[in-house]
Amino acid sequence: MKNSRLFQILYILVEKRSATAGELARRLEVSERTIYRDIDALSAAGIPLYAQKGQGGGIRLMDQFVLDKTLLSREQQDEILFSLQAILATGGAGQRDTLTQLSALFHREGGGWLEVDFTDWGSGAVERENFSMVKRAILERSPLAFTYYNSAGQSGRRTVEPARLVFKSGCWYLLAFCQARQDWRIFRLVRMEDLAPGQGACPPRVPPQALEAPPPQGCQGVELLLRFHPSAAWRVRDYFHPKEISVQPDGHLLARCTFPEDQWLLSFLLSFGGQLEVLSPAYWRGILLREAKKVSAQYETRQTLSGLKAYPCVRDGAADPAQHKEVFPMEERNFCQCCGMPLDKPEDRGTEAGGALSGDYCHYCYQNGAFTAPDATMDDIIAFNLKFNAENGHPFGPQEAAEKMMREWFPTLKRWKKD
Repeated sequence: MKNSRLFQILYILVEKRSATAGELARRLEVSERTIYRDIDALSAAGIPLYAQKGQGGGIRLMDQFVLDKTLLSREQQDEILFSLQAILATGGAGQRDTLTQLSALFHREGGGWLEVDFTDWGSGAVERENFSMVKRAILERSPLAFTYYNSAGQSGRRTVEPARLVFKSGCWYLLAFCQARQDWRIFRLVRMEDLAPGQGACPPRVPPQALEAPPPQGCQGVELLLRFHPSAAWRVRDYFHPKEISVQPDGHLLARCTFPEDQWLLSFLLSFGGQLEVLSPAYWRGILLREAKKVSAQYETRQTLSGLKAYPCVRDGAADPAQHKEVFPMEERNFCQCCGMPLDKPEDRGTEAGGALSGDYCHYCYQNGAFTAPDATMDDIIAFNLKFNAENGHPFGPQEAAEKMMREWFPTLKRWKKD
């Protein structure tokens, strides 16, 4: 017991460099007389201790004293401190004494750079490598460069001084000092690409204790009052703080929260479907209603985002024309009967000779009662569509599958239909 106490005194003094006999006695739950006897024992063993009287005095270690830690490399020391911090986060250790003692022994900051939660990070070799690179940059105090995508989908190259990894709301985040913004920022790891070490070393900075991600530029916060069906309770408790939730006698849940008014909020609220009702502000009910109508119209009219009236059944990357025809008959006349463009709005339609809107053709193919490219063949139109498909990220699907679908569909259109 005495030997253990002697080491504890030594670790405390290595960490703090100075402590009063009273402080040591209270911490180790012994008398001050016992502490003085222990100090004499340490001095007799060759530990360079001395006592300083007066205000600010106490028992001190000589400044040049360090424990021999050469048996472990710097990387091994970091891994030990990381592992101990992780064990503490799981509740696997009842106190921080071991972490404190080893941090003092290594003269390293063992705690504070990591907040650990063992929920699945999302796996994947690239993600795990990114995580390792961020961790190394924090431990080595080196800058980190990466391409970052914000919530609006905009991307840019950032160079930051990493400080802390944080696991929050099911995702890993990096708290870092952004060199471009000259301020602390939060970065979500899954939005970081092309990570690379930066130049030089990070200057000493003290990160803020808590930092919320700033709202997207130009977005204002809105205070919402939401009512959720009992079946959504598990998701509500995942996303909202308990102080924001109140359970009603009928089992419904009310949530008061503030979010930036942006596309993410719209997607988030829609993700609850019929399990959610917006009580206030009232205009958000109109926003959700309009978006729901757009979704409903897309499927009721069988419109695709790509503009083609088709959801082709795909087998091994190729469209299945037989099933395609069976599910979506192409003889319905709500697409241009020349190029297949959807005719959803009046301005999409071409014009007849008298100025009336065409019932069959779009304004690209047909104006003033005549085709804009009278000599074009069906192959010409298909080639034009395929060129558009290749230059715009393949909205119609892979080139081979898109061409096969068009060649099955276009002969049914009015301009190319054979009598």
